[in-house]
Amino acid sequence: MIQTVIKRDGRIVGFNKEKICAAIRRAMLQTEKGEDESLICKIADRIEVAGKEKMTVESIQDCVEVELMKSPRKEVAQRYIAYRNQRNVARKAKTKDIFLEIIEAKSNDITRENANMNADTPAGMMMKFASESTKPFVDDFLLTEEARTAVNQGYLHIHDKDYYPTKSLTCVQHPLDKILKYGFSAGHGESRPAKRIETASILGCISMETAQNEMHGGQAIPAFDFYLAPYVRNSYIEEVKVIEDALAQDFHELYNAHIDDYLYRELSGLEGAERVRQHAINRTVSRVHQAMEAFIHNMNTIHSRGGNQVVFSSINYGTDTSAEGRCIIREILKSTYQGVGNGSTAIFPIQIWKKKRGISYLPEDRNYDLYELACKVSARRFFPNFLNLDATFNQHEKWRADDPERYKYEVATMGCRTRVFENRFGEKTSIGRGNLSFSTINIVRIAIECMGYLDQEERIAHFYHRLDEIMDIAARQLNSRFEFQKTAKAKQFPLLMSALWIGSENLRPDRKSVV
Repeated sequence: MIQTVIKRDGRIVGFNKEKICAAIRRAMLQTEKGEDESLICKIADRIEVAGKEKMTVESIQDCVEVELMKSPRKEVAQRYIAYRNQRNVARKAKTKDIFLEIIEAKSNDITRENANMNADTPAGMMMKFASESTKPFVDDFLLTEEARTAVNQGYLHIHDKDYYPTKSLTCVQHPLDKILKYGFSAGHGESRPAKRIETASILGCISMETAQNEMHGGQAIPAFDFYLAPYVRNSYIEEVKVIEDALAQDFHELYNAHIDDYLYRELSGLEGAERVRQHAINRTVSRVHQAMEAFIHNMNTIHSRGGNQVVFSSINYGTDTSAEGRCIIREILKSTYQGVGNGSTAIFPIQIWKKKRGISYLPEDRNYDLYELACKVSARRFFPNFLNLDATFNQHEKWRADDPERYKYEVATMGCRTRVFENRFGEKTSIGRGNLSFSTINIVRIAIECMGYLDQEERIAHFYHRLDEIMDIAARQLNSRFEFQKTAKAKQFPLLMSALWIGSENLRPDRKSVV
């Protein structure tokens, strides 16, 4: 005997025989003979008794068809089958309409969902087809009843719902120094370590592009200046060696000579080693500038996620006071100021200037001149944004001005909304950390619902009561998603869970990636 029914959305409800009766009755009313209540009850009883304890809606409907075909009213079976087919078409109509809008490249909320994606290209269309097909699956089989209701009623928005089944995470701050020093494997190939600034710039792009294919959010570099600085000196030494070969002279003493700043100067009036040194600096500055231009260009043109979306990228910089670090900062700012193409403002990478007392806060600070340049660039190009490292919530007890690796103790952010820094689990750092996933609560909807309360205190009390309820639902939904993400294995994210996520170097390929 049937006790429970599995609905199409995965929910399990109690069996209701009257629904079978109503469906048969509708089919009979479309025939000349009309309804036969005795036959209706007989068929419904037979199905209830002969059925399994738990059955799907489709299985029960199949039984109704069989019983009607065995009865004297075979014309009713035909009407029932036709009605059932109409209902299937109706359920698919919404998806059909969405697909047609994608096919016809209409501009709407579906095609404009992501600012860094072109939904009109073939790859973009395929991405949207997959996205719009996946979301109903998430609603039907991965969300709880309360979360699904909150979404349908407009209280809750689950970001990147189409990526929910992939178990992917949102974003990460790349430990680019490891990538540049050791190279990495992206699953289909390997990258060698960097030796010069051009290679370092390209690897930074490839690292973010590759990780973007494994995640559904943004990619960031937490200490862009510190990470790339060593490759400025490497490139300078290369230039000195080129001159050595051309002149057949030895200038090895210049390799590690002190350089206060990498600034272009005319060579007139300079002789000997000093002329060689300045010429190598001039050539290095030119190479760094071109590498920074290439980095910005690549971040606005290299596609990820099936070839239709540029990387949502961010870089943090501003606190490296070395000559090499200052060179990186200066040239990325100059390149940003100049713009891309015919002078357009680059969308990516989103740039964040890390402002710090003793570094760039006052005119006497080493990087104050670069801070002024950053302000000039921001006034024209909207980037960089500014992050105050001196704010009490951004300070780290281990930060020391004379520590060459002090960037490890500096908070870094991403251009959207991510600030991960605390030490609840592991070292207090932004490096190798990121968002798991996130959802948005529609506070405005809650506020509008409270407008019917004339008494102010009652209105405010009801608002916070409803807000608490929706926040609890959101928290449970996020925890449910986290539990689902924890079932992923490291091998599903070849770069992220081998070189980027904090502690990932200790994971085996078949090990759960989130612990």
